Amino acid sequence: MRNYTSQVTAGLKGKKVLITGSNGYIGSEIVNQLAVNDIEYMGIDKTESANPNILCFNLCDAEKVNNVILSNKIDYIFHIGTHSALAYNKDLLDVYSEDLQALRNILLALKTSESDTRIIYFSSSYVYSGLAPQESVTETALLKPTHNFGLAKSFFEQLLMRVHKNSIIFRLSSVFGKGEYLHPNAIEVMAKEAIGNKLLTIWGKGTRRMQYVFMEDVLKCVLGITDLQPGIYNLGGNQYDTVMSTGKYIAEYFKVKTKNLLDKSEGETLPRMINEKLTQALNGYEFKDHNSALSQYLSDIS
Repeated sequence: MRNYTSQVTAGLKGKKVLITGSNGYIGSEIVNQLAVNDIEYMGIDKTESANPNILCFNLCDAEKVNNVILSNKIDYIFHIGTHSALAYNKDLLDVYSEDLQALRNILLALKTSESDTRIIYFSSSYVYSGLAPQESVTETALLKPTHNFGLAKSFFEQLLMRVHKNSIIFRLSSVFGKGEYLHPNAIEVMAKEAIGNKLLTIWGKGTRRMQYVFMEDVLKCVLGITDLQPGIYNLGGNQYDTVMSTGKYIAEYFKVKTKNLLDKSEGETLPRMINEKLTQALNGYEFKDHNSALSQYLSDIS
């Protein structure tokens, strides 16, 4: 297991961290980095884990959430245990209700404990859906999300900032890197297709623009929370490119041909997020060059 967060996790020494969704793609990588840096942590997930530090139950169980928070002096809660954008597209009411209940249980337990625990909430660039895709957006942009996932995330952001002032919210773009995806993004889909089929297909003309952020950058930023003031931070990569361009790079890496599926819908282009607020707060943090990060990922999985 590579340790690439030793410097940023130094501020977490002697603290106790709780991760919800700890078996998921980002949650499991946070667990790995905390473990390798000897940071005390515990996790909650709906799926079983062989890790004795991870409890298995649904966050909608108020009694169990209450017991965990009241019986442990938790300094930081990384709340990642929410539904995906795909789930929100399928069933808005049920998944929204479940995510709301989970967050409510956490907030009520913290209120009872009277602790000043910091919540780190993982939001999404989908809060910017509905804005012109050619725009570059900062955290102060007026939100009018058209996507179900973005609508829910924008509400949870405002709820947190109003009810629990000691909160940090990260608006993530599409994350890529080695790990177990529940819902693979375009990079993983294209890479695995190129490996397995010796052909890489691109939906539509490939003109949709995507902003990817490398997992290592995500971890270095979110685990550097001791340097951040409460508030909302964009967390996207330094590349904003078309699916066609990314697909060609992957195809060239694996030496395969590309094919456009013109009958397939490309999906929505979201505005490019500006990361300046976050990078300045983290003392001029520089994201890894996108092509270098992509090459590293492709090497890891091949």
